[in-house]
Amino acid sequence: MRSPLSWNNRWLWLSLGALALLLTLLWFGGAVTHQLESGSTWNRGPAGYSAWYARLQQQGVAVQRWQQPVGELLAQVAEAEAAGTVTLVAVLPGFVGQGELAQWLPWMGEWLEAGHRLAVLGIQMPVTSAPFAQAIASDWGTVEIHTRRRHGGPHSQMLLGDDYGAVVWTQDQNLLLSATPHLAANAYQQAAGNVALLTAWVTAAEGTVWVDEYLHGYRDEAAIAQELGSDNWLAYLARTPWLLLGVQALFITLVALIALNRRLGPRQAVLEPSVNNSQAYITALAGVLHKASSHDFVVQTLSQAERLTLQKQLGLGETPVTDEQLATAWTQHNGGHLQVLEPILQPIRPRTEAQLKIWLQQLQSLYRPKDLRP
Repeated sequence: MRSPLSWNNRWLWLSLGALALLLTLLWFGGAVTHQLESGSTWNRGPAGYSAWYARLQQQGVAVQRWQQPVGELLAQVAEAEAAGTVTLVAVLPGFVGQGELAQWLPWMGEWLEAGHRLAVLGIQMPVTSAPFAQAIASDWGTVEIHTRRRHGGPHSQMLLGDDYGAVVWTQDQNLLLSATPHLAANAYQQAAGNVALLTAWVTAAEGTVWVDEYLHGYRDEAAIAQELGSDNWLAYLARTPWLLLGVQALFITLVALIALNRRLGPRQAVLEPSVNNSQAYITALAGVLHKASSHDFVVQTLSQAERLTLQKQLGLGETPVTDEQLATAWTQHNGGHLQVLEPILQPIRPRTEAQLKIWLQQLQSLYRPKDLRP
């Protein structure tokens, strides 16, 4: 039989469950954050673009990070005098299909219509039979890639590709697309062709190069103030991580219900029942005698005890008396028949349990009101 969990053990399991849930939430949160930072110029990991951004700065290229909605950049460039052609680089956090670009880059059409240049890295293309790891020759040197995705549709110019299709291409003069988001990532900083290809295209217009960091979750003070001060409460609710908050609230509620469960009132300690040693001894002895069929011992012990009890009730004291004295006192006190005293004066020697029961019934008749009267 399994023993119930003690309160301390229950709290131990609850603590372990809370720790497991916390680690799970941290793992999922870390995975989402890590994926969002992929392609960011702040990321120094293999999927980041910090080395490429630093190389542009070393070459004296006018490159800056943009940490606000791109619509604000459009307005800023439109107001600036002689701003010229501006190039914007958007490295997607992962592969994004062309049908989903409008959700990630809603400003894309307006940006191109304004005559600016745009490089989008990470367009999800179909998987082909091309080798996953390849070193492809280009006008800027050997470019290393790790993807089987290729663009096989129409394009203006293929900057990098093979027999299976294009890896990097231009859709028109101002739009560069790449089937991999890791074209010039830190993992390829030793491959001269990777960095050179992207650098050559973004600097071809000799204007300012902007890198979209707002896409990776980075916000400057102006963007944060604008979001916090927004009057659109629906937009605020849409940005709130309700799923994470809901999981945490559910876990806290379950812990509270288990810890504060008081359906029948306050908790009370279960008291151990007191043990009657005399009763326990008598019960144990009776069990032993019954199992051993010691009928003679039972008759002898009970007859002596009952004789002494009857003697006290008749006023003869505790000193043993003769049968004649006991019978005389009985007759004087009750006026009854002496046959009633036979179970005490002449106890039988029962051979069976049935005979023992009959003798016990005769012994009990001594204490009936008609036999013993005050």
